Amino acid sequence: MKKVMALCAAVLFSQAVAAETYQEAFDKARAMYGKGHEFQWQGKTYQTLHEEEIEAGVEASEANARQLLDKAIAANKKVAAVGFEWKLTGGLLKKSEQAITDGDYRKALDLAAQAKYHARIGLAQYEYSEANWYKAVPQ
Repeated sequence: MKKVMALCAAVLFSQAVAAETYQEAFDKARAMYGKGHEFQWQGKTYQTLHEEEIEAGVEASEANARQLLDKAIAANKKVAAVGFEWKLTGGLLKKSEQAITDGDYRKALDLAAQAKYHARIGLAQYEYSEANWYKAVPQ
């Protein structure tokens, strides 16, 4: 009986792991190992890099910094329009602009990536609140 129970538990556990979504696997690996770690999901290898970190990983040039800053500004405008802009994002955008002016393109890329990430997460918060607003209504 113990062997049957152990076998059933192993099968159920393996199915639970297989049912894990990509986002769940990514979030778990990112939380456990941090940025840039490789993890396996459904037989393929991925890295724990947010899309903005990948975008900031390009050559540190004025054109690349400007391009990422423009994307971050557009993303921030989008989230501000729905009322979920993070307060610190505007400061990151200004600092990125200043870094471009100063010729520190690596710093500009990193700051723009942070701002774009905050805008993306703010938009995700908005979408979550729209889908789950009823949970805040008292019973």
